[in-house]
Amino acid sequence: MFRRRMKRLGWIQAPRASLAQWGALVAFADAARRDGLTRVLVCGMGGSSLTAEVVARACGATSLHVLDSTDPAAVLEAERAAALDRTLFLVVSKSGTTVETLAFYRYFAARAQPEQFVAVTGPGTPLEALARERRLRAVFPHPPDVGGRYAALTVVGMLPTALIGVDGRVLLERALAVDVARAKAWGVALARAALAGRDKLVLRPPARVAAIAAWVEQLVAESSGKAGRGVVPLVDDPAAERRPDTQIVSEFSEDPLDLGAEFLKWELATWELCNELGVNAFDQPDVEAAKAFAREELARRGPGAGGSDATLTPEDLARAARPGDYLAILAYLPPRLDVAAALGALRAAWAARLGIATTLGFGPRYLHSTGQLHKGGPNTGLFLVLTADDAVDLEIPEMGVTFGQLKRAQATGDIRALLAKGRRVAHLHLRRPEDVFGLTAV
Repeated sequence: MFRRRMKRLGWIQAPRASLAQWGALVAFADAARRDGLTRVLVCGMGGSSLTAEVVARACGATSLHVLDSTDPAAVLEAERAAALDRTLFLVVSKSGTTVETLAFYRYFAARAQPEQFVAVTGPGTPLEALARERRLRAVFPHPPDVGGRYAALTVVGMLPTALIGVDGRVLLERALAVDVARAKAWGVALARAALAGRDKLVLRPPARVAAIAAWVEQLVAESSGKAGRGVVPLVDDPAAERRPDTQIVSEFSEDPLDLGAEFLKWELATWELCNELGVNAFDQPDVEAAKAFAREELARRGPGAGGSDATLTPEDLARAARPGDYLAILAYLPPRLDVAAALGALRAAWAARLGIATTLGFGPRYLHSTGQLHKGGPNTGLFLVLTADDAVDLEIPEMGVTFGQLKRAQATGDIRALLAKGRRVAHLHLRRPEDVFGLTAV
């Protein structure tokens, strides 16, 4: 076990390795801009996309967008946001088999030229083979000794940083100045508080770097949530009062060039947090179950939104709440700002009604963030899954399915995986996504 863990510790040296690579990344970015590729679309899931989103938002970079949803409306929005002939597609998957990432690639490969695509993937993966075969603009190797959610300071995060013109050299140098012992000690303190009953981590970063909360959420949740243990991160917690099962973290630098230091600090703290909890920070043993169920659903390709007779009604779910629980709203809906606001109101209404912690995740994005915690962490979660009929749907070339079918299969697959782990689950299917605006009374 110890040897397997040590093989995943390349992230500790990532700032130094990326400094050595920085000049080449900047040269690549300059060449892409000279060729008229002024917009970047990152196609990836979880740690493969969140770092780019954090840096871009903190630095006010409007030239970079992230696609991490199989919702057809989200794919269409990404396609129409800017001229495709000016777009550089950054396709990121360490395993080279991530179904969402490959679906994004195949959709846009039918609409853009090979020289507009860059792959970041592990050596010898199917994505690398595909990239070589299709003669993509470049293939950057994902370090094999770095897990996806610990890859922020590798090429995964630093290539997008170069593409939007941020001074990554300063960002990396500040990461090298992190006090390792202090970061680890902080991780121990977080773990001991969790073991004492304060296992909900309220994240409150400054507004300028607010997006880092979602990055921390996926790092802590997927690393710690296994073997019936784990810490539940809370992003945009609607509760004003401090609850007895929470600990609040608001000590974040608001300087975007300190993000490298924040990434490394949290990686070190999370590693030590997991050591204290007695879990392996670098695996995700319960993620595959949802993928397997989704594949079964795709093979059936039946009509409707899926679901299960074993799910509860929303009212029964509310009645099942216990002190110390948390509610997770899992929405397979278009990840638009207005939809997120409506879901935030729904979340606040449930939080006030039940008096427990709440989280909100868009599917399938959360499967690569909090999904491991939902199934492998403590059985304290109440799960409200929301699905809807799609107004439009899109074929995925070469895959024989549509984005809508893939999204529905993922929703149903995760419901089945949650039920298989004995979780309390309610599923509410809407006639159309806009019906979410009337759900605060549910």
